[in-house]
Amino acid sequence: MTLTEVVVSAVILAISGQVSLQGWSRTSQATATSARTDQQVRLLEQRLLASRRALASAAVADVDCRWEPEAVVGVLEGLPENADLETSWRLEPSADGIWVVVEMTNTDAANPFKRSQLITPAGLGHCPRELSDVQ
Repeated sequence: MTLTEVVVSAVILAISGQVSLQGWSRTSQATATSARTDQQVRLLEQRLLASRRALASAAVADVDCRWEPEAVVGVLEGLPENADLETSWRLEPSADGIWVVVEMTNTDAANPFKRSQLITPAGLGHCPRELSDVQ
């Protein structure tokens, strides 16, 4: 093998090693980002589920199957705080439902994760069947 062949093969080996390491580095970063994203989405979903369960287990609807705002606020404010999440809610003007909005507070994403869900008293089982059928 001549000196030229040795130099060319060494250059090819160095370039291929560098490209391979860059590929592994990008794959590792993508895996870490994906795991972080999955965890954030799981936190959002758990908070929505906790809100639904708290509202379902409390007496927060009146006999006309409408939310009692003071009771709803008391239940939702009683949920444990999470530093990574910001939870807000607003009653619908028609009082048929409440929008629960959960958003990540400290995320590096350009568009932070945000989930919202409309929850109704009938959807949580607070209304007698006769009222649910009439409406």
